[in-house]
Amino acid sequence: MNPSHRRPPLGGAEAGFVGLLSREPSEALLRRLGAHPGRSFGCGPVRLVGPAGTTRGDGRTHVFAFAGRLVDADEAADRDGDPGRDGAFAALDRFRRHGPDGIAGWRGHFALAHFDAGAARLWLAADHLGRRTVYHARVEGGVAFSSSLRALLALPGVPHDPDEHYLAATFSDVPPEPDATPYAAVRRVPAATAAAFDVDGGLRLHRYWHPDLARRLPRRRDDDHVEEARALLDRAVARGLRGAGTVVCQLSGGFDSGAVAATAARLRGDAPLPVLTVAPPDGVARFEHPGAIGDERPLAAAVAAMHPNMIWEAVSSAGLHAYDDNPVRLFLSMAAPTRGSLNVGWYAPLFERARALGASTILTGGLGNMTLSWDGLCGLASMARRGDWVRLWREARAIGRMQGRSPVAVLRRHAIVPLLPPRLQARWSAFRGGLPPEGETSSPIHPDFARAHGIPERRLAFGLDYDGDTDATRRRWLSYVQSNPPTADMTEALFGVASYAPLSDVDLLEFCFALPDEQYLRDGRTRWLARRVLADRLPPAVLDETRRGFQCAEFLHRLSLQRERIVEGVAALERSPLAGRVLDVERMRRIVDAEWPTDAAGTGFGDYGGVLHRGLHYGLFLRWIEGGNG
Repeated sequence: MNPSHRRPPLGGAEAGFVGLLSREPSEALLRRLGAHPGRSFGCGPVRLVGPAGTTRGDGRTHVFAFAGRLVDADEAADRDGDPGRDGAFAALDRFRRHGPDGIAGWRGHFALAHFDAGAARLWLAADHLGRRTVYHARVEGGVAFSSSLRALLALPGVPHDPDEHYLAATFSDVPPEPDATPYAAVRRVPAATAAAFDVDGGLRLHRYWHPDLARRLPRRRDDDHVEEARALLDRAVARGLRGAGTVVCQLSGGFDSGAVAATAARLRGDAPLPVLTVAPPDGVARFEHPGAIGDERPLAAAVAAMHPNMIWEAVSSAGLHAYDDNPVRLFLSMAAPTRGSLNVGWYAPLFERARALGASTILTGGLGNMTLSWDGLCGLASMARRGDWVRLWREARAIGRMQGRSPVAVLRRHAIVPLLPPRLQARWSAFRGGLPPEGETSSPIHPDFARAHGIPERRLAFGLDYDGDTDATRRRWLSYVQSNPPTADMTEALFGVASYAPLSDVDLLEFCFALPDEQYLRDGRTRWLARRVLADRLPPAVLDETRRGFQCAEFLHRLSLQRERIVEGVAALERSPLAGRVLDVERMRRIVDAEWPTDAAGTGFGDYGGVLHRGLHYGLFLRWIEGGNG
């Protein structure tokens, strides 16, 4: 039976929802709930505001809300025999038919709320990688929830006290608990999870997706793997283009964004495709390193020249952005800090130009380094673990010839040490005089605060910054990504343009995870899959490049423009009890008081971009929480 709908004004991907599960909410709470834009829908103890609606089917009433995009809606309509449905209603019909387990088959970045009056149960769900999620908090004996952290915190009765365990983890680049947020009273629905609330507020979590990291595809001809990867890449990008209105692609000089932009250009035929590259401003000194690319314009231009329908622009700004001048604007939009605080202003011209072009979505190459362009070096440890000695020795010799090292050194670095537990790896590195992981040396957290929350132990238990075989590395990466703050919400909140990462498509991810190691590393050539898959759409200059792009290579210039404010900011942190306890303000003071560097080419990012600027951003957030930002 086809359900009947009362259709809400769903709007675009930027719309979010807020709701309440409560038997007897106060009038004040209801008025505040209804103050959010959109229409209100209710059934029994549930009320929803925003992109919400009601549906009847199978003799039962359902109230629902949806934020984000279901990019396979047309494919699902073809399967279900219900063409012409938009993504939100397709998603909710599928949920009504198949329940939370069916979400495993959905594709996109999305958050969902669904109340089944017959079962008296509220479901909240986040997408597979947590690019979008739903936040929830206890209020007045009920549960308030929203796809926007800011909207939830605006409700009366939701405390803003910080979750110090979360702060200790995120400020140390250690994955926090999957359901944690910066606020002790607010939880999030973990990635790949549906949360079920009964009418009395009882909570049960249901994990709907578990990728099988041990699964391997049968060995086939190399060309078969390449053609299947190309087909999946084409489909993933086509999904990102579908139903998104005007789309702009980000294009750097690397494999990932190049793969997305070039594929989008091919799929669009002769239709023009706006493509944007963030570049350092002309005449500004930038960081230099033999393994880094500070200006990716030449490589991006080579990609654009290969696809005549690309309308390519490089964007940059020699000055500071409003988010640099007043970072509190970030908190007002996101209600949370961001690790890449320096990059927000650096990337701003790209998103603002995309918006000026009328784009509602920008396609990026995010997460491609662990899917399509996986470098394959972890496969050496996997070969050692399974005893594939002939292949292991051959690859070690080939890598050694390319890098000017002995095969024994390659084996020790990439095949033997990664099989040790992280605690032994740390001892081995210290014995050989190695530096601690960058996550430790460039973190602004106060050492005492880190120890009080068990950060060193958590880092070793998780294995962060330590090598592993293929399965271990992917497991750590997936946990890290799924615990990160939702990035699709961030760009939307800050710039009004949603970001979508086709290389995080679950079908492509599961295929790449299941490929044999030798598809990524062959005869000493890393990223071997991507080099073959992209040979028909990226130029040799990009495919043969071994250096990595360095974002915001002119970071010292941008920091120098803020130097006076940085000095004042450190002084303000010294007056903040919370910041002084959480952050290593003394170290920040020593950096500020030392002679300010003038060698942009040789000044490393760690002390200045990591400890100082990131620490100031985190500290300003702490002062904002404690009411000292005025």
